[in-house]
Amino acid sequence: MNRIDINLLNDRPEYSMGSTAQRAVSTDDKTPLILGGALAGGLVGLVLLLLGGLSLYNQQLASKNEQLESDLNKLAPELAKLADLEAKEKVVLAETAALAKVFNQIKPWSATLQDLRDRVPPTLQITSIEQSVSAAEQPADAAQPAPSPSPAPEGQAAAPPPPPPNNDLKISGNALTFSDINDFELTLRKSPFLKPEESKLISSQREVDSQSKASLVKYEIQTQQNDVPASELLQVLNAKGATGLVARIEILKRQGVMNP
Repeated sequence: MNRIDINLLNDRPEYSMGSTAQRAVSTDDKTPLILGGALAGGLVGLVLLLLGGLSLYNQQLASKNEQLESDLNKLAPELAKLADLEAKEKVVLAETAALAKVFNQIKPWSATLQDLRDRVPPTLQITSIEQSVSAAEQPADAAQPAPSPSPAPEGQAAAPPPPPPNNDLKISGNALTFSDINDFELTLRKSPFLKPEESKLISSQREVDSQSKASLVKYEIQTQQNDVPASELLQVLNAKGATGLVARIEILKRQGVMNP
């Protein structure tokens, strides 16, 4: 004999709606979990993506660093050559400046003598000109020969030449009158090659020549060459015939070795 179970409660509306609500509640309770898992997975994926990007960027930086080191290693010999050329250039510039200084200190004797001739009065005669180094400038061991200069080591500038000593000049001669000697002394003080304060009369004495029986005044005048640079006397030097020195100094000025 078969038994049939009939539940009439299921047919009632209030019970059927409650069952549906329970199912809905149970379904809605799982939604935050799903959303949280999806969000966490997205964050993990973003972190992994960022880590991957950083790793790729680091690899690119390492590759560039290796390339730069390789380029520097290739350029190292060239940089060494450049440094050597710069050192040699400094030596050449120093030697050129020293050479320019020597040219600037030179005043040719021909120009000085021509200037003296132009200042001699018609009634005065120069018989001798003696040159000597001033005692204050003369070295203590002047009797011993100076050692020959040795070339400067490679990469080092040559030592500049020592300044020229003061050159004393003693001019001797004859004149007709004492007035002629005084005039000559005054004109010497205007010479651009001599120091005015050092041009002075040492002695003057009238004597009678034993042969010609002429009465002449013998004199001695002491003076000293000045230290005015030759570059400041170009017009005078050119007028006195020192055209070669003038041309050299002008070339040095055009090349920038000597200040204009």
